[in-house]
Amino acid sequence: MTFKTQLATDAALIFLSGDEFAEVISYVQKGVAAKSIKAIVERKRISPASEDSGRTLIDQVEIIIANDATYGVASINKGGDTVSLPERIGGTSITWSVADILNQDSGTWHLLLTK
Repeated sequence: MTFKTQLATDAALIFLSGDEFAEVISYVQKGVAAKSIKAIVERKRISPASEDSGRTLIDQVEIIIANDATYGVASINKGGDTVSLPERIGGTSITWSVADILNQDSGTWHLLLTK
């Protein structure tokens, strides 16, 4: 097993464990049926770039999901994929659109979602 494969395994099974940090969300890849996967959800007011400092962005959340076809998704379609998750913990799920890929490595996707 290489470091990269171990990283991907650890991301899916430990970091994104429901017993630790993650919660179950519904991910819909464009043209594919909904899939329940685990995600770290960052529900906060996002600070924009420095030219807009002092302002915050609402109606956006960030998620981290496994970069894996079994435990997460293997490809992202910005503007075409959607995610269902509650705006507040314990709330009713709403649909969000995948607006951007903030980061990616061999184990995870870090995505920006908008309402």
